[in-house]
Order: sequence, then structure tokens, then C-alpha cells
Amino acid sequence: MRHPTRRSRAAQQADTRARLIDRAHDVFLHSGFHAATLEAIALQAGVTKGAVYSNFANKAQLFLAVSNARMEERLRRYRQMHAAATRLDTFVRAYVRIVLRDDPDGRWASVVAEACAVAAGDDTFRAALSAQSARANAVIGQAILDLAERSGVQFQLPKAQMIRVGGALMRGLLLQRLLDPRDMSKASIEDVYVAFMQAMIRPRSRVARFTGNPEERRMSHDRHVAAPRPRKRATGRRNA
Repeated sequence: MRHPTRRSRAAQQADTRARLIDRAHDVFLHSGFHAATLEAIALQAGVTKGAVYSNFANKAQLFLAVSNARMEERLRRYRQMHAAATRLDTFVRAYVRIVLRDDPDGRWASVVAEACAVAAGDDTFRAALSAQSARANAVIGQAILDLAERSGVQFQLPKAQMIRVGGALMRGLLLQRLLDPRDMSKASIEDVYVAFMQAMIRPRSRVARFTGNPEERRMSHDRHVAAPRPRKRATGRRNA
């Protein structure tokens, strides 16, 4: 009689890690970043606190793993959406709907806001959160620029700044929805975000003067100001 093969230690640890990430996600959503404890997460996962520390050095590291798992799933859907998109406006609406499906009541946005407040005083945590955000922004930004190029439009802000501002607006709308879900509906969030994006684009020929880095715009402005003005013709006799 053959005995079932014992699972390797690495496989068991991988399962424990995955279960911790899954249960930690629920605890963070229910309790928030500050109130969530490793003891509560261990209890939910059915493991000891020592098992948590064997996989994650601290709560910040566990949060980063949860955040990364969420981000990977969202990025997968963004890439699929970009592959099928032909218009910028439809892509933006689909983007908003993915965000709202991922965070329907704005609760995760509040957890992220708490984590960011903590990370402001922790250089390692802050750098890791920034790196995660930059990776997501790169995927979204490239998709938006690609569709803008095809549509013959350009944003009035540089790509990196545009994506950061767009992300900040979305987080703010989600937090407002958490406070006032009746007046800040999903439909209104979609409409506000689309209106913002539409307001930030112009035909390429009209936005050329807004492109380039700030130093180039300053130099252009200085050249214009420094240029000598043409002398007006005398329209009457000089005063005696």
C-alpha cells in the first residue's frame, strides 16, 4: 500500500503565507490598518503568532503583501482592458469601474490612507509603498498615453504628474463615498472622474505650449518677456 507523499516544508510554508495574506486582507478591511493586529490575523488564519513572524517581519510587511496581491489582480484586468480598448474615454470609464468593483464602498482606500500616514514616519515602509504605486502607475500611464496618442490628444500635465493627480482624485472620491455613500454613488464617481480626464486633454496642436519640463516653459516665458516691443508710430505732434 502506497502512503501519500508528505508535502514539502516549502509547500506548507507557501500555503501558510497565502492564507495569512488572505485573512490579513479581511482583518485590515474590517479593523483598519491601525487597529489590525498580528494576533487577530494569526487567529483568523488558524496559525500561531510565531507562524506570522516566520513569514513577515512586521505588520507593514504583511500589509505590503496584501496590497501587492490586490494590485496584481487589478493590473491583470487593466492589461486585458487596454488590449481591447480603442478609445480613451471608454478606457477611462472601464478603469473607474474596475476600481469601484475592487473597492465598492471605499473601505480599502481608508486602509491605504492609514498605512500612508504610518509610512510617512517609516522610510522603509514609505519606499516600498511608493515603489508599489509607481509600478501600478506605469501600467496605467502607458495605457492612457497609448490611447491618447491614437485619439490625437495630449494631457496638459506631464504623464507622471497626471497619473499621480488622477490617483489622488480617485482615492479622495472613494473616501468620500465611505462617508456619504448615498450622495457619492458609483455613477457619480464615474462621471466626475471622466469629466476630470476630459478637462485635462486638448488636441495636440493646442497643448504643445504646455508640454516640456518647467524649466523649458520658464525659459520660453522669459524669452517672450525679454523680447523688445516694436515702437509705436507717432500719432500726433510732439508736445512743444
